[in-house]
Amino acid sequence: MPSLADQLALSRNRPAGFDYMRIALAASIIGLHSTNVTLGLGRALEIQSTLRIGVAMILALFFALSGFLVTASLLRCKSLISFLGLRVLRIGPALAVETTLSAIIIGSVFTELPLAQYVADPKFHAYFLNIVGDIHYELPGVFLHNPLPDLVNAQLWTVPYELWCYVILALLAVLTICFNRVAFLGFMVIAQIGLIGYDIYRWDEVPIQLRPHLLVFCFLAGVGFYLWRDKVPFNRTVCLLALVLCAAGMATGRGDALAPVPAAYVACYLGLMNPRRSWIVSSGDYSYGLYLYGFVIQQCVAAFGPPVQHWYLNLLISLPLAFGVAVASWHLVEKRALRLRAQAESLEAAVLSRISIVGFWRKSPEQAEREAVVQPGPINPVRPIVLSGR
Repeated sequence: MPSLADQLALSRNRPAGFDYMRIALAASIIGLHSTNVTLGLGRALEIQSTLRIGVAMILALFFALSGFLVTASLLRCKSLISFLGLRVLRIGPALAVETTLSAIIIGSVFTELPLAQYVADPKFHAYFLNIVGDIHYELPGVFLHNPLPDLVNAQLWTVPYELWCYVILALLAVLTICFNRVAFLGFMVIAQIGLIGYDIYRWDEVPIQLRPHLLVFCFLAGVGFYLWRDKVPFNRTVCLLALVLCAAGMATGRGDALAPVPAAYVACYLGLMNPRRSWIVSSGDYSYGLYLYGFVIQQCVAAFGPPVQHWYLNLLISLPLAFGVAVASWHLVEKRALRLRAQAESLEAAVLSRISIVGFWRKSPEQAEREAVVQPGPINPVRPIVLSGR
């Protein structure tokens, strides 16, 4: 039976499935938000609660595929300098541009306050803290009369938890736990037991989405599947079984703690499929831009009043607009920022030549890569795969 590693090798370590998944999941989030921004939060939650399994799966898959792909990048890095540097380059510049555009352009157009009062308001200044992951959702006087009032960028609630994922993975790298897959498996078993106990203790109201700590665990489950990819089968029956387990756990929310691992397998299986690439995925990675700009564009559309405050109209108008802005974000901001990767690696090499102790405690990235997977023949080592922000 082929393994995840075998399937990864067949696509030369760049399966198209992950690219299509990111686009599809980002578009699905815009679809979910179309009910929020047109019906208001209360009515939207009533509708989404009937679709709880699918709604909860979206972010679970996003975080799990992030863990799988970011681990490929980690195993190629020599220290935290390049690992965290690449994460900052991928997330930071586009987030900074989106925050600035929302505050200066969107806010100035849609605020009901005089412009001088708008820019002097503390909420305007605090909004720029979004750039460093301190999330603020409101701008003064903006979207006051929308069905979902005040909120400019509700989608950014996941950013702090994605940053926590990177911090935890960095800590596990410093402790060498994620360079020893047996140790990482032991860590995951202990964490799983702890999460089950924690969720039983907190037997309270069930949210629509997985709780944030479970999204982080989805990310770590993705890390685990990458580390054990030569032992994990790539099998459709196993994927269907994992889907059933996810549905059983997420149906009532009482089994959410058991869902991250099967959800991560579903993400890995779908992502490692390698359909033919279309121009949508071959010309750039537009999923992060869709995530960043989708909600604010939807709120702008909803601000035009009742004629367009229908979820299907909001989706039909907002999705193409968000995709166009995402294309611009990739080519004008994100791709240019990633070109600074060489500078980060040069800085890392200079630091390591003088202070070698700051490097990861392992023999070398190449040896760690060989030890992580047993292969029938030589193939190129996994190239760094950079994931958009979710």
